[in-house]
Amino acid sequence: MSPLALIAAVLVVLTIEILFQAVVVRLSVAVFENRPPIGAEVFPPDSTAVSAAFTTRDRLQLVGSLWRSGCDSPRGLVLFCHELDSNRWSAMSYCEGLLAAGFHVFTFDFRNHGDSQSLAGYSPFHWATDYEVEDVLSAVAYLKSQPELAELPLGLFGISRGGTAAVAAAARCELVRCVATDGAVACNFLLEHYVHRWGRLYFNDRFLRSIPRWHELFSLWLIRRVSEFRRGMRYANIERSLAQLRNKPVLLISGERDTYIFPEMTRRLFALTGQDASRLWIVPQAKHNMARQTALQEYDSRLIEFFSLLDPAAFAATVSHAAVSGGDDNAPFLNGSPSASGRASSMSLPSSFSSSG
Repeated sequence: MSPLALIAAVLVVLTIEILFQAVVVRLSVAVFENRPPIGAEVFPPDSTAVSAAFTTRDRLQLVGSLWRSGCDSPRGLVLFCHELDSNRWSAMSYCEGLLAAGFHVFTFDFRNHGDSQSLAGYSPFHWATDYEVEDVLSAVAYLKSQPELAELPLGLFGISRGGTAAVAAAARCELVRCVATDGAVACNFLLEHYVHRWGRLYFNDRFLRSIPRWHELFSLWLIRRVSEFRRGMRYANIERSLAQLRNKPVLLISGERDTYIFPEMTRRLFALTGQDASRLWIVPQAKHNMARQTALQEYDSRLIEFFSLLDPAAFAATVSHAAVSGGDDNAPFLNGSPSASGRASSMSLPSSFSSSG
């Protein structure tokens, strides 16, 4: 083949590729940015909590609340991250068992939610972005600046989009010892699923099966990057973050009847951690974010057992096991015996907290 013919062939291939990617991006970005119809409840204030406020690195003030356990020596501190369109007062709908078992619970309203300040020009999506991750990291920094809370071992617990932000923050922050999620949203895996699903409306099945895997991954990457450019932010990569958490305990919960975050997707996510399968729980009959309503007693028991890893002895054993096994934490749950102390009727407040109503 002559040089001119070769150049012409390359140009034809490039032109076809550019046109193909343009069509894929145009069709897929609209689907990618379409918020699913998931209704989130906005909860009323809880007068048993105490209020707090802190500032993010981009100078937004976020409002938080602290529930103190009735224990003289709390077993740890759990930072709760609420779902999209909800608020911080949803914490006790998921963490009531943890509070009764002796853990302090702190939560906050994400930016553009509840009583926290809004970022001008930013519209929160079901995809967690670096903005939500920054909010979680700022909450961690705040807690570690409080004398009465700083020494408590810290774990994260997030629901849906809040779970994505919690996982990404845990991967970036050494101060976080463990992380649990319920219905965490996986941007890349979900994008792949919906591109396959909707792609069949526009392309022949045989044609789609003939596309090389590397080409498919490039298209998915391009869709995500175009959306980020359009919106002026970056999406959190939970898949990458979970792969970085092999030495930090992770609990993933998902509903068996979840039609948004499919159980198989949660299994794929958990496989990235390389951890023991006992830390993956697909809840029978549960829909998205409805696992506790479906299996309340077991839900609370599993959370308490998991966050018992915050107890100093349990955490030391986990770290020791990870070191012996070459950094791959495959330890199952430690069989802690959760205490049954009730919720406190009165609270001893740090000087930086004030009563909320």
